[in-house]
Amino acid sequence: MEYTAKYRRVRWFALLLVLASAACSTGKISSGTGTPSGSSGSTSVGGSGGDGLRGCVLTSGWATFGLALPAGVATSGVQIGTLTTQTDVKVRWPDGSIRYAVLTAMSPATGTYALSAATAPGGTFAPLLPTATVALTIGATTYTASLPNSASADMWLSGPLVYEGRSVVAPMSLANVAAHPFLRVVFDTRVYNDGKARVDVTVENVLDIPGATTTIYDVAITVAGRGVFAKSAVEHYYLTRWRRVFEVGATPMSAVKLNLTPFIQARALPPFLAMVTNVVTAAAGPSYDILREGALLANMPEHGGRQELAPYPDWTARYLVHQDPTQRAMVMANGDLSGSWPIHVREAENGVNSGLGSERLVSVEQRPTLWLDGRAAGNGVDHIEGSPMPIREYGSLIPGPGQSPLIPDNAHQPSLAYVPYLVTGDRYYAEEMAFWANYGMLRTYKRDARGLLINNEVRGIGWALRNLADAAAYYPEASPVRAYLGQKVLNNLQALDDYANAQDPAANPFTILWIGKRPDGPQFISMWEQNYLAYAIDRASKHGFAGGLAHRDAIARLQLRLFTSDPDYPRTGAAPYVLGVGTPSSSGFDYYKTMAEIWNATQSHTDPFAGHYGPEARLNLMMGVENGWSGAQGAYDYLWPFIGAANTYCPNGGPEIPYLACRAGWALDFHTK
Repeated sequence: MEYTAKYRRVRWFALLLVLASAACSTGKISSGTGTPSGSSGSTSVGGSGGDGLRGCVLTSGWATFGLALPAGVATSGVQIGTLTTQTDVKVRWPDGSIRYAVLTAMSPATGTYALSAATAPGGTFAPLLPTATVALTIGATTYTASLPNSASADMWLSGPLVYEGRSVVAPMSLANVAAHPFLRVVFDTRVYNDGKARVDVTVENVLDIPGATTTIYDVAITVAGRGVFAKSAVEHYYLTRWRRVFEVGATPMSAVKLNLTPFIQARALPPFLAMVTNVVTAAAGPSYDILREGALLANMPEHGGRQELAPYPDWTARYLVHQDPTQRAMVMANGDLSGSWPIHVREAENGVNSGLGSERLVSVEQRPTLWLDGRAAGNGVDHIEGSPMPIREYGSLIPGPGQSPLIPDNAHQPSLAYVPYLVTGDRYYAEEMAFWANYGMLRTYKRDARGLLINNEVRGIGWALRNLADAAAYYPEASPVRAYLGQKVLNNLQALDDYANAQDPAANPFTILWIGKRPDGPQFISMWEQNYLAYAIDRASKHGFAGGLAHRDAIARLQLRLFTSDPDYPRTGAAPYVLGVGTPSSSGFDYYKTMAEIWNATQSHTDPFAGHYGPEARLNLMMGVENGWSGAQGAYDYLWPFIGAANTYCPNGGPEIPYLACRAGWALDFHTK
């Protein structure tokens, strides 16, 4: 949640909240009550014991889905029930066991199927690709991209059951026998061994070349000789892409309901509290058209709390807890529309810079001064050659000619594609993860080849680091993109530790960080912003990245002090809007040396826990409890009733229920040991 002094109340509840319905045991993440491992009342899934594999529910048809596993569970492959199962491994643990894979099997009937470690079957088959074309008519000229009729060497899935390969095609004009200079069509074509096929079409306007710009066209897509999509006057903004998926063949596709226990045990997903309300939202209306914003605000930098500003969006958390199929479709639709935002950049084919892998993702190592901003060229730094650049945050909301009306930024950057990728294994979502992770670095001013995020707002460091760590942990290791992103995570964690460890304990006894970052004045810091950053560091740590813990602990321990310093600092005000921490001086900054001084400077800026910053404070206290810090459990137990038990703050509709039941994205549970 985020608020300014003007907008201090949550304004995003425009829907009716209902009490959570009981979820079936299969696929349900947690039935805990927010208590840590070993405390009464916690029955979180994902704890100790078991082999890390659980069943899944499949309807009849072809099932292809993602699976994250804890270390040591499976090495060669995973079998679904007794079905022949293809395992396409994307990431392995250091011991060689499977960390993340895409599974495929033919389900003969609806049922619950156990998962088990198994030897992966060998062999491949020759896929018969369907025909597919994408026609883009620009003025009087039609450019057509046709799917090649032979299998691609750039394969995503390969084995005895399913093939998926990628073909990137520059649309051709038959009139002048020329390829379009910057529009590209990506065909990710999946073919099962019985002929069932899926054609995943992405149209991109993302190349960093002179002359690339927003383009208006009429589009018509045909698959297997049938018109499947058409739209007139598409204004395809620069640095964006859009996606549509089409099936071919009579065999149905299985609806998959995952048991997410192994994802939680692998730390790929956090556990969520079962108290989360089962609010179901359909992906419907004009905002879900191609190149639109979906459930997000078009002005991403707008102040105020909303559903996507959380460790994971509220709508994603509700899907993970209850796995309603309509809610799942909404999560996937917003993952698709993550391509609508003007943050996507690839190096041109045969350009000066190669970029990374077959993705040609722009590398900050190859281009250490590249800044994704319209002011870059005027500032004498490396810049994107096409135009127009995105609207800048905190400025005009009116697009200029050819500008996308969607305004991205780091300080309010949501997680849109990570969960869709984990549960589906789709390549499109994997690339969206990478694009957003890279954008966090490219958007950062005065950044070098290390990809440091520290010149952002504190919340911008946090949210961008969260997306960077998630992508680095699970992007396929066959691509150099994963190693690149992983090194940038390590670089950021080291820089954050260096900053925290450089503090003088005599001058700054509470290790207060990030002064001078608040518009309220240099004497204030924002704990809720810093809590986002502490969470991102903790998330990276749970993924296995080393470093950052000195910085995380400095933030979380300061939060804990606010709950454990009565009477000098009353714990009723332990989650303030801003925290007064000192005064500017001729020598720089004089930090307060007592909690009583901090309270005197803060007491007029405090808020109730429910409806404001209680959920953020709770995450920091959870870190303290998990690490056995003195006073952390008592502080957590004090805070919990305000946001986890009392029916105090679910505005604009009812029934009144605990605040964490409303704010699903913040309703994380403890990882059990």
